[in-house]
Amino acid sequence: MTPHRDFEYLSSLILKYLKNDITEKEQQILNEWLEESPNNKSLLESFRQTAKVEQDIDQLRSIDVNAQWERFNANIRNSQPKKLRLAKWWPRVAAVLLVASSVAFYVYQSQKKSTASDAVLAYDVNPGSERAILQLADGAVVNLGRYQKHSDHDQAQGFDVKEGTLYFTANHTKSGQTNHHALRTPRAGEYKVVLPDGTKVWLNASSYLSFPQNFDGNERRVQLKGEAYFEVAHQPSKPFIVSFNDTEVKVLGTHFNINTYGNTSKTTLLEGSVSISEGGHQTLLKPGQEALIEQGEIEVQKTEVYKSIAWKEGVFYFKEDNIKEILDQISRWYDVEIVYQGKPSQQAITGNIRRQATLNQVLDMLGTLTNAKFNLTDRTVTVNFNP
Repeated sequence: MTPHRDFEYLSSLILKYLKNDITEKEQQILNEWLEESPNNKSLLESFRQTAKVEQDIDQLRSIDVNAQWERFNANIRNSQPKKLRLAKWWPRVAAVLLVASSVAFYVYQSQKKSTASDAVLAYDVNPGSERAILQLADGAVVNLGRYQKHSDHDQAQGFDVKEGTLYFTANHTKSGQTNHHALRTPRAGEYKVVLPDGTKVWLNASSYLSFPQNFDGNERRVQLKGEAYFEVAHQPSKPFIVSFNDTEVKVLGTHFNINTYGNTSKTTLLEGSVSISEGGHQTLLKPGQEALIEQGEIEVQKTEVYKSIAWKEGVFYFKEDNIKEILDQISRWYDVEIVYQGKPSQQAITGNIRRQATLNQVLDMLGTLTNAKFNLTDRTVTVNFNP
């Protein structure tokens, strides 16, 4: 079998082993692989001892993943907002995808490391993490991480940080004053913030969110650059407005993702409804739809919503993407520069991998899916498309 089929086959054996559903012949093959390296035994044991994985394997056995995604998207397209229950679907489907890809990927990695012809990579880049810079309305700057120590000044400004989440409470200012905070994530950073009204916002790498100390007046308005996922607190009398470029997205209470990285901005609706205004045009989105906005024009299309929010779930999820689209994400999350040699391939790539993987692990997987050669040196990835 080819190496690609080898690691897929071994992954299936591990899944069967975890559920005590492995034949004697399959067990013999698995034992041979376990004897090849102590790392293989440690890998299997780590999966076997993880209760979460065992629960996910139960789901994996009973669910056709591709059919589940189709069913998930169909429910989003056809359900009324009040009837849609995303919380019921996401953990179940995402768990199946993650456990399957994790087992397969680690088996593949262990095989590569055990091959004598593969040299040990001395240089690698770790993935991004929960970090951001908060600029308060009074000009003070706070560096944020997952484990943050607080000061009396923090409490006076009406915010707190717990396990990588920034919490704001209403901090009323004098009448007529409009003071704004700003939250920035660097390359290789992400952060979650709960705004004074209870709205939850997840900021992806290289993003910016400006919001007032308190949502006074008849609306709740924030400004975005980069990418963010919103779960807006429902307040019928006070619409929530996200402005970016020359576009406004207006909602009352809903779940949606906005991506403004490229020349074409994307707004993807998961639950509820949003109104999009751009260049004098106004469009209403329904769940399961995505608005592509470029040069004053709005194009609405059906979409696979998980692709837009997979980053928030800790996954790179590619479906028929080209290599440049994928490496744009890699560049931001690992804070590296991408240099191309030769003409980039237009091959459509489909796959997924955890955002917690190191850069070399991601590049190894991309190498199995494409004909490109990757070289990592001093935070620069050279991609060679020459034959």
